[in-house]
Amino acid sequence: MWGRGVRVGLLMACVPSLPWAALALGVAAVEFLRGGDTQLAAHDVRYGGLLLAGSVLAGLLMGSVLAGGLALASRVVTRAGGLALVGGLLGLLVFPVEILVVGGATNGAYAQLGTAFLAWPVMAAVAAAHSADIVGRTRVRTWLWTPGAAQRLGRG
Repeated sequence: MWGRGVRVGLLMACVPSLPWAALALGVAAVEFLRGGDTQLAAHDVRYGGLLLAGSVLAGLLMGSVLAGGLALASRVVTRAGGLALVGGLLGLLVFPVEILVVGGATNGAYAQLGTAFLAWPVMAAVAAAHSADIVGRTRVRTWLWTPGAAQRLGRG
């Protein structure tokens, strides 16, 4: 269950920040290759690396909290709708970690922080939609399950 939670946490953390990290690394490569400002290129590499590493760490943390919270809630809540509600609330609570990563890595850039803030309710909905699969009550989303588990179900 922890692995499925971490997969969802990585999805939640990396979707809003990885495009910005890729853009920063691309700009750094262009600056360096065309002989431009190497300090700007180094700044962009740092910016992209902080976004990448910070988002992965935030995803691990978010997924662990999501999996742990859903594991505890699954002892009391038996229906998938209740688990979706718990997963959505946990998603709302843990996503600010990613907003802090984006804000810290970009020095508070408006576009990047705006994207992260707009992604907050969407990623909470993602956590809610995947919560029953994280706990193991359903197997609707096969990408969360290991290949062996999907093959045993006849879906792989």
